[in-house]
Amino acid sequence: MIAKNCGSMVPEPGAFTDADNAILQAAGPGLLNRVRTHMDHQEIHFALEAIWRIVSDCNGYFAAQEPWVLKKTDPARMATVLYVTAEVLRNIAILIQPVVPDSAARLLDQLAISQDARDFSRIGPGSRMIPGTPLPKPEGIFPRLVDKEAV
Repeated sequence: MIAKNCGSMVPEPGAFTDADNAILQAAGPGLLNRVRTHMDHQEIHFALEAIWRIVSDCNGYFAAQEPWVLKKTDPARMATVLYVTAEVLRNIAILIQPVVPDSAARLLDQLAISQDARDFSRIGPGSRMIPGTPLPKPEGIFPRLVDKEAV
């Protein structure tokens, strides 16, 4: 949607709503601390569960905000929703690097996050995406599984 509706650039967000702030906060430093604690105790499954919970919450946020409707009714709000979603994805991609490094790198590449901005210290509001940053052409992160026998 960013490529089609925002000129393939990180959108300029407007004022954040309570829903925007809630999902941004959920994907911020508190999540990093929970993930770190689980990893320190070798509870990798709990760390991933915490991350995937935010992925699910972000999916719910995106569906509830309906940016495809906002495109016609409130393009500025659509830009904010797309920005917030991309920012949550940035934080998630940084956090999943130890588990799926290649996929996380592809996602961070598509968000135009430089190599030196991919460490855990970049989680949260101090390192948010910069509006107007050009983004590359979107491509799938996880290849579609094709059952060769079914084809």
